[in-house]
Amino acid sequence: MMDSQSLTIELDDEPFEVVLGDNLLSSLLSQGADVRYGCCAGACGACCLYDTSNGESILSCQTAISSSMSLTRQIPAETSTFSVLNTLSLNGDSIELTLLGPSDESFGDRVVVSFSFCESSRNLFRQSSNVYECMVLNSAGAPLRIVLQKERLSDEDWLQALMLSAGDPLAVQLSKGIRKGRLLFEMDIADAPVVVIASPDNALLESYWRESLLDYTAKFLGHFTLLANETLAESLADDALTAFLQTAQANSGGASLQLIYHGQNVSAQDWNRVLRPLRIHPNQLHFVR
Repeated sequence: MMDSQSLTIELDDEPFEVVLGDNLLSSLLSQGADVRYGCCAGACGACCLYDTSNGESILSCQTAISSSMSLTRQIPAETSTFSVLNTLSLNGDSIELTLLGPSDESFGDRVVVSFSFCESSRNLFRQSSNVYECMVLNSAGAPLRIVLQKERLSDEDWLQALMLSAGDPLAVQLSKGIRKGRLLFEMDIADAPVVVIASPDNALLESYWRESLLDYTAKFLGHFTLLANETLAESLADDALTAFLQTAQANSGGASLQLIYHGQNVSAQDWNRVLRPLRIHPNQLHFVR
């Protein structure tokens, strides 16, 4: 029997000792690495990392460790300068920005933003070292709309966001080769009964889902926000969620109910424990990070 072989994985220059053949995501999470994940089944893309050694993106939940690797959480993208058209305070902890930039066709369904700072004493601008991924909220052909949330930004960047006004520039990274609408198109939910279940931090995007889904189906049957528990998996045990899904099934007209989970850190296995008694098949659940 061959002894386990130890290898080193570098994630944004932080080393982790791993074992040949083990699952990459599980190995990193077990050592406290800050790696996002969602379905753990290769469907949602939340655990995507960039392998700088081979110049390619990989799904860490679907990767068996075969060699040492140098990885980063930052996926290469093209950066463009957008200008602020409008800012709207949604509540004390979130801001909606409307931005004008290149053609909407290159936005994809997510963008990454970063802020510039003016060092007043030297009249110089520097770029924030932090970047933030945002869902694209506009319909195709309309100016780019995103939401910035205080809890997801550094204190310095949140102050910069509050100071933004019409005409100010904002650096936006656009995913290469991805067009608007791919997210919903790949779910294949046209004309199907659909519900959205959101993690607490995504609750404020309910109106976006309602507007977007009504372009795909007339059978949007509702939006449900999970309770804020210590772990989101615990929130699936909420009786109100079960009642919500039962009502949606009753209103689906006999068609297969489609579920969109907008959040992270709840695996497909966690969801299956809830959906199995309701006779909802795993392929009816779609993950959006």
